[in-house]
Amino acid sequence: MLKNLLVVTRWIVSLILMGTVLSCSGFQEDKFCLDNQLSQVYSAIASNVSIGITIESRGYTVFPADGKPMTLQRGQHWCRDIRPEESLIIHESRFFKKWHFRKAFPTSLLNGIRIEFGQSGRISELYGINLVQDFAATGQFPKPDQWMTELYQSSDRPLNQICIPGTHDSGSYDITRLSDEDPHMWESLKTLFAHYSGSYFLTLFKELVRWWAVTQGLNTYQQLAAGVRYLDIRPRKINGQLVTVHGLAGASIDNIIIDIKRFLNENPKEIIIFHIHEPFGMSQADIDELFQVLHENFGSSIAPSQMTPSKSIRQFQDSGYQVIVLSTLHSPVLSGWSTHDTLSNLWHNKNRPYPLLESIVSHLAHRKNNRLHITQMTMTESPDDLKQGVIPGQPSSLRSFVRTLRYPSGLLRYAANAARNHHTRVNIVTVDFPEDDYIYPACMRENMMDISYESFHSM
Repeated sequence: MLKNLLVVTRWIVSLILMGTVLSCSGFQEDKFCLDNQLSQVYSAIASNVSIGITIESRGYTVFPADGKPMTLQRGQHWCRDIRPEESLIIHESRFFKKWHFRKAFPTSLLNGIRIEFGQSGRISELYGINLVQDFAATGQFPKPDQWMTELYQSSDRPLNQICIPGTHDSGSYDITRLSDEDPHMWESLKTLFAHYSGSYFLTLFKELVRWWAVTQGLNTYQQLAAGVRYLDIRPRKINGQLVTVHGLAGASIDNIIIDIKRFLNENPKEIIIFHIHEPFGMSQADIDELFQVLHENFGSSIAPSQMTPSKSIRQFQDSGYQVIVLSTLHSPVLSGWSTHDTLSNLWHNKNRPYPLLESIVSHLAHRKNNRLHITQMTMTESPDDLKQGVIPGQPSSLRSFVRTLRYPSGLLRYAANAARNHHTRVNIVTVDFPEDDYIYPACMRENMMDISYESFHSM
């Protein structure tokens, strides 16, 4: 009787979770949709842009039957079931000219995605081909400050197979025009600082650097309360103080630790990954001081190396481990996790959304399932981006540059579909300004899909 009750309960939970996922996506699973919104884009109208689509399978056009692109009219919404081996081919025509190729997508990676032909993130493009993951409501997701507790207290799913929101240059929120310079900044930036040093323009130049150095609008506690569980910490010792940097000095290590302690005291079953990244110029004494601060504040709650990335959140919770310290550093004070052995982390160094996405998908295809894996969903600004920032309509700060990738959650869904095709999962996903997009519910959606799938197949 009890066994039957357990089966029924799992079945009900599975249906509830799957129903939540479907309602939040806005689309049925196993479909992709196209939405032509070019009637709202002046540049596309002025150029008389038309969108055509074909579907190919194994190199042959299977839709439309005559092999010619089907015109997707302005305002038209069109969906198609996903079928193995098919690819969506997007064509474009301007000024009544012939169709020419614009973009191709394997349809298996478009599961639950709407392709919006609409506003581009950059004025240099007539329009954007935007991958959108829609969310009808976010209230059905677990609370951001306790999502690990709510989803995984009774789960054996490995830590490295869970979607974990993270932030890039997590301590940069505290950068101001009065911040100290990072002595180990990029050489090109160091040259410019040397040029303006001692002049009236130094403060103005620092303000310009600040516009492109701040990657987060939330402090550490607010990031964690918003669902972030991975922190990218870039430490330096500047003027006798341990701080984080991104061109200029940001939040102090002390303040970051105060925020982490406050959060963990309020949410003792959550797990935080503290990644000490690019510790350039740190002497052994500086390293020992940093590890001593971590040891004094977290002590026995720091996960030892025996707790591998393949352990479940429940195992960390049951053992009382709240903090994972990742680094390449060595200190007699504390032994954390070696990034060489436990982490895969590629900086994609891409300036446009689709080269970034293609690099992310390629990297996921070759990820090692016994490690943590970081998907850096961040574009890299170029010197031209900084120069063009003074032109109206062009990004004038890193935050506005980040927004040129209009729907990061859509790219995350595409990457997650690709990972599943290779029998793995997206793991840590790092972003700038997570409050500006639905990265948290996008990650939770992936986690809830996995939970509902496992519940269904364990009946």
